[in-house]
Amino acid sequence: MVFFYAVIYLPTRYFLGADFDAFEILPVEWRMGLVIVSCTVLASLLTFLPARYHKVGVPYVIERLNYHGGNLPIGNGVVQFFAAVVALVGGLSIGKEGPAVHLGATLGGFLAAKAKLPQYGVETLLACGVAGAISAIFQTPLAGVLFAFEVIFLEYRQRYVLPVLLSSVVATLISHYVIGPLNIFSIGNISSVVFSANLFVACFMLVVFIVLLSALFLHAQKVLWHLSGFSVWLRFFIVAIATSFAAVYLPEALGSGYSSLSHSISGDLLVYSLLLLIVVKTLLTALTIGLGIPGGMIGPTFIIGGLAGAQVALIFDHGAVDIALFALLGMAAMMAACFQAPLTALVAIIEMTHSSEAIVPALFVIVLACLLIRVFFHQESVFAERLSYMGMSSNISPFQRYLRHHTVRPVAEDVLVLPASVPLEQVKDLASSMVDYAVFETGGQWRLVRRVALLDALQTLDSGPQSWLVFQNEKVSMNLPLALESTCIPLIDEPASLEAMLGWFQKTGLSEVLVSLSMSSFSLVSRHRLDQFLLKSD
Repeated sequence: MVFFYAVIYLPTRYFLGADFDAFEILPVEWRMGLVIVSCTVLASLLTFLPARYHKVGVPYVIERLNYHGGNLPIGNGVVQFFAAVVALVGGLSIGKEGPAVHLGATLGGFLAAKAKLPQYGVETLLACGVAGAISAIFQTPLAGVLFAFEVIFLEYRQRYVLPVLLSSVVATLISHYVIGPLNIFSIGNISSVVFSANLFVACFMLVVFIVLLSALFLHAQKVLWHLSGFSVWLRFFIVAIATSFAAVYLPEALGSGYSSLSHSISGDLLVYSLLLLIVVKTLLTALTIGLGIPGGMIGPTFIIGGLAGAQVALIFDHGAVDIALFALLGMAAMMAACFQAPLTALVAIIEMTHSSEAIVPALFVIVLACLLIRVFFHQESVFAERLSYMGMSSNISPFQRYLRHHTVRPVAEDVLVLPASVPLEQVKDLASSMVDYAVFETGGQWRLVRRVALLDALQTLDSGPQSWLVFQNEKVSMNLPLALESTCIPLIDEPASLEAMLGWFQKTGLSEVLVSLSMSSFSLVSRHRLDQFLLKSD
C-alpha cells in the first residue's frame, strides 16, 4: 500500500507541489492534457489485455470471495495497480481506496494459496488484506476492520477478529512510519456539540441531501452499466470529454477531491459554486466508474458527503466550527448510505478526527440515511447493486457458509496404506486394529479394501495353500490383488473446505474418494459420511 501511495503521488507532487490533489493550480492545457492522455493509455491497455483482466475493484473482490473461494488472480491485481495509477495521476474522478482494497485482498489470497490454507484460512487472510489496505490509506485501524466485515463479508465473524485487528494495526503503524501522519484535510478541533432544535433540523436536511445524492450516484451508474457492451474506446472517450469540460470550467472536481473539501471547510468556496461542485462531482464520478474506468468510488463518495455537509452548514449560516462538524457528518452519512456500512462510517470519522464529540449527531444522520435510502429507493450497497446487475449475489447462503468453515477432516476416515504384497504377520496384526479400510497401489491405481475382507482371506489358509501366497524377502506374503476383490478409488489433494468436497462429489457422481492429507497420510471421504455430518449439524 505504501508503494501504491508513493507511485500515485510522487508524479503529482512533482507537478502540483505540496498539495497533491490540487489540479486547479495547473494551467488549463495541462489539466486537459492529463485527462486525455490518461484515458488514451487506459483504453489502449484494456484493448490489448484479454477481457478476463478487465475485472477489478471491490465488486470483483466480493465476486471472487463468493464464487471462487477467495482466489484472486495476480494478473487482475497488476492491472488494477497500473490502471489506478494512470487514472489518478491523470486527474480522473476516482479514488485510490477501491484499488487498494483489491490489492490488499489479492495479497492475502496469494499468501493463503502459497501456504495451502483451508477455506476459512483464505477468508481470514483476505479480510486481513482488505482491512490492512483501508487502514494504510486512511490510518484508521478499527474502521479498516469494520469495512472488511460490513462491506466485503456483509457480516461480523468473530473467529476472524483477532488476526484482522493485528493486520490493521500493523498496516497503520507502517503507513504512519513510512508516509507520516496523513492530514488529508484539516478539520481542526471540534468544540462540544450543543444539542438544539436547529442542530437536528440541519442534520435532517443534510440527511435528505445525502440520500438524494446517493440515489443520483447509484442510478446514474445503473444507466451507464447498460453501455458496458460498447467499445472501450467509445466509453473512455465519453469520460475524457466530460472530464475535460470539468477541467476547464470546474477543475476542483478533478481527482479524489480532498483539496476541494479542505477549501470548503476553510470557507474559500462560495455557496453556489459549492453546490455546483457537489452535483458535478457526483455525476462525474458516477460517469467515470459507470463507464468502466478501473478506479475506486470510496474516496470520492466520502468527499461528496463532506462537501454536502459544508453546503448545509453554509445554508444555515453556522460558524467555521459547525462547517467542520457538518462536513464530518456528511462524510459519515454518504459512506453509510452508499455502502450500507454504518459502523465503518461512524468509527472512521472518530479515528480521523481523534474526537468523539460528533458521535450522537453522527449516529442520527447515519441511521436515518441508511433507513431512508432503503425505504424510499430500495437501494443496497453500490457494490451489491453492481453484482446484482451482473446476475450474482453479494452474499452466500448460511448452508454454503457452514460448509466453507469446515475442512474435510470431520468426515474423513483413517485408512491403512499397505504394499501390494503384505507379509502375513502384518495381516494378522490387523485383527487388533481399529481402522476399517486399507488401500494399496497397483498398476498406477489405488485400490480400496475393507480390513475384515483381509482377515477373511487370511482364514482361507486353514483349508490349504492359496494361490495368492508369495515369497518375498524370505517372508511369506499375501498378494492383495490376487487375494481379494478391491475397488478402484481416485486420489485427490485435500480440498479447501467441505463445500469444495461436496462440489467434487456432485461433479464426478462418485461416492468415495481417497484424500491426501499429507505426503504419507491418506483418508477416506464418502458422500454418505458427509451427508450424515450435515444432518447431525442441522
